[in-house]
Amino acid sequence: MEWTINRTRLRGRGNLAPTGLVVLASALKCLLNSKLYYNYRTIFQIIEGIMNIIHIISDTFRRDNLEVYGGKGYSPALNAFAEKCVVFDKAYVSSYPTVPIRGDLVTGELGICRRGWEPLKGNVPVIANALTRAGVVSMMIADTPHHLNNGFLYNRGFTGWKWIRGQESDLLETQPYDFGTEIALRYREHTRPHPDRLPPGLGNHLKNSEYRKNEGDTFVGQTVQTACDWLERNYQHESFYLMVDTFDPHEPWDVPDWYIRRFDPDDYDGPEPIYPTYGVNKMDERTTQRLNALYRAEACLVDHWIGKLLSKIDYMGLMENTMIIFMADHGFLLGEHGLIAKNLSMFEEIVHIPLMIYHPEVTPRCTDALASIIDIPATVIDVFGAERGKQVEGISLLPTVLGDTDKCRDYAITHGAWGGGWSPDGGSPHGSVTDGEWSLLLENQGAPKSLFHLPSDPEQMQNRFESDNDEARRLYQAFLAFLGQHGGPDAMVEQFQSRWPH
Repeated sequence: MEWTINRTRLRGRGNLAPTGLVVLASALKCLLNSKLYYNYRTIFQIIEGIMNIIHIISDTFRRDNLEVYGGKGYSPALNAFAEKCVVFDKAYVSSYPTVPIRGDLVTGELGICRRGWEPLKGNVPVIANALTRAGVVSMMIADTPHHLNNGFLYNRGFTGWKWIRGQESDLLETQPYDFGTEIALRYREHTRPHPDRLPPGLGNHLKNSEYRKNEGDTFVGQTVQTACDWLERNYQHESFYLMVDTFDPHEPWDVPDWYIRRFDPDDYDGPEPIYPTYGVNKMDERTTQRLNALYRAEACLVDHWIGKLLSKIDYMGLMENTMIIFMADHGFLLGEHGLIAKNLSMFEEIVHIPLMIYHPEVTPRCTDALASIIDIPATVIDVFGAERGKQVEGISLLPTVLGDTDKCRDYAITHGAWGGGWSPDGGSPHGSVTDGEWSLLLENQGAPKSLFHLPSDPEQMQNRFESDNDEARRLYQAFLAFLGQHGGPDAMVEQFQSRWPH
């Protein structure tokens, strides 16, 4: 027997007659007994009118920007929001980096073994189509460029989408730009070098942002204002899923000066590492301090504008019937371990992300449930009671949000794409495996050699690979099993087996 839930008939809780409630109660028992996909909490979600999701993604937003995760930044809006949320203390990246992560989010299918930095293939199902069939209006508003430009089409299936143009290497503006000015030379001292001009990632960005008149013209400002405008026109939909995806605080860090002075109040005329070289940190202590200030300032800008979006949601009364997800796609090394950026060893600063979920019916708390980005689309599907396609591989976080459990998954696996398309790490990806207690770093070639005990060594300074080799082996075996369970071709599994034979 197969049950079909007509969400339209269940939406108006006030229209349900007592007889209807009795029928629903009987239906719930049948559903529980038959162990179908729709669990009873999902159905009560529908009856109670929790009919919207607003999903906010901030690229490169380190978790320690927030007080609940360490508090090295200044993020008053998101700190206040955290007090209303279920805060996931152990949330991790899955596929990696920017484009593969968006692939995980829009398809629900883990990309580690299947996709690189490449266009989304037309035969891969997307969760937006399942939402449409469930009667949900879906909207993507993004200034993150890489999954939308060059025909990448990660917006496929959304009811609507808007791309705020101009971030990083986006080919938008064409006017001449003087790369020989004093400030341009200060930018060039610690960036990916070129003898005549800045690299496209920064050169194009500077052209694209040259017309700014005020803070609202920043890319995150434009994205948030676009989202607020969309809410004004669309808040009366019976159900909507709004994805707001800002590339900030990803570099380049060209933030207004008043944000920078919060973190670096002294006068400064040295190099401006707003688009730093990835790799070993070759900057002196003062320049590294400046880099940290630039990053924290950009994160502060993001907090300010996300705060405006959260205020809009509140003033519109949407907090009463909307789940709100805030997350980063990954972090960034700011000199820790002697490194800058992210396409290197997968330390906690890169793979351990902030994840906070607001639900109007739930008491705020912090959970130790081990979660992964791949679990987000499964959660979206679960909340809306949409059809779960075979490609959706994550574990719904809804039971954890609702307080039914603090157990999600046993391991969180992060890894760059093994094959398919271009990858920023040159096709030699790194990875990590964690059970929330131990963290094993996977090298881009050869056997792993770094293991850390996170409760006693959260900064990963004491390598225990030799002394606790059994733990390292256990995590590596979990990684191999994970590959086999999530589409890893035989050649991939065999390659990783050969790196560290049992």
